[in-house]
Amino acid sequence: MNHLSFFLRSLRVTLIAAGLVLGAASTAVAAGVLDKARETGKLTFGYRADARPFAYTDAGKPAGFSVALCQKVADAVKAELNLPNLQIEFVPVTATSRFELLQQGRIDLSCGTDTPTLARRANFDFSLPIFLAGTGAVMRIDGDRRVRDVLAGRAEPAKPLWRGNPGELGQNVTAAVVGGTTVEASLLEALRRRRVEVNVVKVPDYAAGIQMVLDRSAVVLFGDRPVLLDLAQRGPGAGQLLVIERRFTREPFALALPRGDSDLRLLVDRTLSRLYRSPEIGTLYTTYFGAPGALAKEFFQTVALPE
Repeated sequence: MNHLSFFLRSLRVTLIAAGLVLGAASTAVAAGVLDKARETGKLTFGYRADARPFAYTDAGKPAGFSVALCQKVADAVKAELNLPNLQIEFVPVTATSRFELLQQGRIDLSCGTDTPTLARRANFDFSLPIFLAGTGAVMRIDGDRRVRDVLAGRAEPAKPLWRGNPGELGQNVTAAVVGGTTVEASLLEALRRRRVEVNVVKVPDYAAGIQMVLDRSAVVLFGDRPVLLDLAQRGPGAGQLLVIERRFTREPFALALPRGDSDLRLLVDRTLSRLYRSPEIGTLYTTYFGAPGALAKEFFQTVALPE
């Protein structure tokens, strides 16, 4: 066999092998979460352990509104696959790790406070909205009233305040924000519109941000307003904290899913829609947020899809 024949034969073998590898990879991608659950007998959900009342750890177990919704999804998967003994594992994730773990296939669904953005939609899919939230701010009750008035919109600065002109408030104002969230970008944009400049410090979780506010190393913590309200009422700083009476942005929360898994997304949206149309959503909502008002009821009725 001459050198050219040997080369062509080797190339053919290499291409066939590569095709087999690519075919196996394509099959794995196309399989999706439901097929994987059928084969392995297991589903893995990621949940934020620091985002009460949406997702948190209670007595060593996952709890919260988003977690409860994911448990409804788990029940639907069991029924869909006729696998009543399907194992459901909840894995704690952080604001920065949740999407990485989802992209790697180490979790099958993210159950927390995920905001769909155009940038995130390039890599992930999202369920129907599960809540309409927004960016809020929390301070110490005895914090600087001038800062509180500016944040609450009771004072309209005529020129940039705080970092640019520390004499206006007599201090450099440091704001904490949880890294890896949409809050940081929306916070900076909202403050920029109000001609407010601040030193922003990223923290790993809400507990660290609250501690900075309590020990006065940060004047304010920005985050998801429902989470801040819960922390001010039931967290370690209860009685010492005040949530500002306004939202800086309005953002929907949703459950994050792997990109392109249409079977899983349909099952999740069907599960949520049926729940939203049932009286059970009122009971579930009351457990974590109190009795739903007219706006909350309208929200669920509006986002639920018809059969």
